[in-house]
Formats: sequence, structure tokens, C-alpha cells
Amino acid sequence: MADMTIDDVVKELDTFLSNNPTLISAAINRAENILDLHTQPITKVKGNYPQGHTLLSDVVQGFDPVWNDLGAVQVEHKILKNYHQKVNFGLIPSQILSSYWAELYAEDRAPEDMPISRYIIENELLPKVLDNLATLSVTGAFDAAKKDQFGFSMNGIKTIIDNLLAADVATAPTPYKIPLDAATDSTIVDTVTTYERNLPSKMKNKVKKLYVGENFMERYVLDYEDKFGQNQFQNNQMTTRLGKRVMVAIPGYEGDQIFSAVEGNFKRLIDVFDGAPAVTDIQKQDYIIKIFMEFWKGYDFLIDELVFVSNYADTTLGLGSTAKNQKYYGFDGVTAV
Repeated sequence: MADMTIDDVVKELDTFLSNNPTLISAAINRAENILDLHTQPITKVKGNYPQGHTLLSDVVQGFDPVWNDLGAVQVEHKILKNYHQKVNFGLIPSQILSSYWAELYAEDRAPEDMPISRYIIENELLPKVLDNLATLSVTGAFDAAKKDQFGFSMNGIKTIIDNLLAADVATAPTPYKIPLDAATDSTIVDTVTTYERNLPSKMKNKVKKLYVGENFMERYVLDYEDKFGQNQFQNNQMTTRLGKRVMVAIPGYEGDQIFSAVEGNFKRLIDVFDGAPAVTDIQKQDYIIKIFMEFWKGYDFLIDELVFVSNYADTTLGLGSTAKNQKYYGFDGVTAV
């Protein structure tokens, strides 16, 4: 076994993956990164996913035996984007053999209990892919000109929210902004409470979760305990003081931004059918084994106007224009001059 050749390893990898055809797909599509746990999947998306929603104005009126047409339908459109991504993983078997033998020794296992093919896939390749996807899901910023570099193969949630905040209200969908004072260590609980109080009344009962960064969450817990004691967090249930909404702390999501969406609006785009994650090829070149992997993944909101984001920059409350506020929420809102 210690004298295995590159051809032996390639053959083992082919056999292992053939005998475990769903391993790669299950690992990537069921990865328990925090966003995957709190989004709903759209499961057959390769590239763009057209999405439409309708707005129906009020229709109920007092009875009169005369026809009086009331109610109008408007249709809005959006294109959700999924990202085609790949892994080109090259390894030199001789460089991982020492780690392989060390693991067998540490766990008192025989080589047949942990073939080197399984070790390569489960201990070397997949952990790194999943770690990369956890990072990309938050801070990724798609750039077609930098596809050969890490960090640019998809838009993560931070980029998605930042792009929504920067959108031109006249030409693009915009999120519902909630103006807040700066969140300090001694006011951060009040900041979250103010955010909740300013959610639009029509949607308050449809917003079940608030998303924040890990550092923000830690500061929130400390401020809450300083004000009200520790009972709130003894059962590890991170819920808000006012709306009892679950607070989701996102690793790597920096800053004081708070965002939320109505239930079912935050989506994870994947392909579990003909574009399911898979190792598409294994090649040998000189001393290197090359493993080729492909998959599709992305995140987006079905309706951007039903996303609610903290606004520390100005006094804008709502979607950024009176017309949009009236259209979606039936009030004028506040537009900063």
C-alpha cells in the first residue's frame, strides 16, 4: 500500500465516486452553512431564473346595486441569478500520504476501512470546498473578469444587500429602509427594538427572523444582559425583546447592518438534477492528479421590496419614493432630501 502509484490512486478515486454517486451533491447542497439553514431552495436553476409578482389594489367596497369597478392588477418582474462554479483541485499523492497514514494510525483503522480515495475526497477536497462556499455565501462579489480567482464566482448576501441599497430608485427594485441611529455597545438592544417598531405594519407578522453579523450579535447579548439579566439567553434561543423574532448571526458578516424579509422571500438557488454538483473528471498529468468539479449555487430574494434593511446613512423610511411606498405599503414614507 505504501508503494501505491498515481495510477492506483486515480483508479481508486474513480471507483469510490462511482460507488458513491450522490456524495458530492449531498455534501454541497445539504451543507449546513448558516444561510442554507435559513433559506428555501429553488432546485432546478442553471443561470437566470425569471420571477414575477403581482400587486392587487383594494377591491372591497360598500354595497350598491350599480357596477363600480374597483381594483387594479400590476405585474412586476425580476431575474434571479444562479452561478456556475467549478473546482480544479490538483494534488500530488506523495505529499498527502504522510497525513493519510497518520490519520489511520491515530484512529487505529486499516487501509481498507479508509481507502485513500475516500480520504482525499472527504478529508481534503470537500472540507475546503464547503469552507470556501461558506465564505462566498457571505462576502462573494461576482466578477466575470476574475473568475480564475477566489472570491468572485458568486454574489454573497453582503454584496446582494449592498447592491440593493445602492440601487437607483427610479430604475431598479429597492429594499425597505429603516432609519436608525448608530448602534453603540450600550444602545444596540434599543437599535434592534427601533428596527422592529419601524417594520411596516402590513408585514410585521410575516417577518420571523432578523439577520445580523456575529459581532453584532455578541454586542446585542452583552447589552441585553446588562439591561435585563441573563434569563433571555439561558436556553440559547436568540430572540428579540419586542417581536420575539429569531436573530440569525451570520459568520463573516461585518458591520452593524440588520436585514430581514418576509417568510419565503429569501431563496437558495441550486440545481439537483442535470446540473447537480459532481466530480466531472479525474486526470493524471506527470506527478499530479487533477480533480474537476462543477456545481451551481446562488442566493437572492424573490421580491426586493419585501426586504427590510437598516439605514444608518439618512432619514429615508421605506422604498425611497412616495410612489413605490404607496404601491407596496399604502403610505408615503419619508424620502431624505
